[in-house]
Amino acid sequence: MITFEGAGKAFRGRKKGEINWILRNLNVTFPDKVNAGILAPRGQGKTTFINLACGNDWPSEGRIFRRGKVSFPWNSRANISNKLSGRQNLRFLTDVYGRDFNDVYDFVRDFSELGRYLDMPLKNYNTEMRSRLSVSAMFGLGFDYILVDDLMEGGDNSFRKRCVGYLHENKDSLTLLIATGNTQIVQKYCEVAGVLNEGVLTFYDSVEDAIRAFNKVNQVFL
Repeated sequence: MITFEGAGKAFRGRKKGEINWILRNLNVTFPDKVNAGILAPRGQGKTTFINLACGNDWPSEGRIFRRGKVSFPWNSRANISNKLSGRQNLRFLTDVYGRDFNDVYDFVRDFSELGRYLDMPLKNYNTEMRSRLSVSAMFGLGFDYILVDDLMEGGDNSFRKRCVGYLHENKDSLTLLIATGNTQIVQKYCEVAGVLNEGVLTFYDSVEDAIRAFNKVNQVFL
């Protein structure tokens, strides 16, 4: 369960004393085993929302409670270092999240199919290989909540199909929380959906209703 209780996030503006609120007075609970989609136009707080949900950032007001193991954002680059090898990055992540290194390493080795590159520094990886490492590590660390910031991309077509298969096979033990502007992702994976716009999150009776509301709002940003 992830609960936002009166939560908001503000950033300093360019002018002295100026405060810009990205999210304000957010009160919502995301229960276990219910995949949720947050549809938001460009620049309306998708990344801020996900960073708050996973703990990468702190709210400026209110509180956020988490019960269960919450992932870093899908395909995030902030949790891995270019200076370390794939193996060393996995050692760091297992220490941070309290997981068994050998179990996670074996999973990532098989799932990512990076082979000998796991012992090379990430500065030698291309974008596709970094994605395969990050997403495979996210799965291997055994999170209860998988958080997605915008798109569920990463790796080549074969790897993406493997990811879809993993999500389908583990749908009874995983909960997805997706913040995106892509209605197809929400329609495919989510059971409930809301629209985030001008700092306000509004949920709708159905995913289809949320998509229709988002499409109207999003016309302003196209």
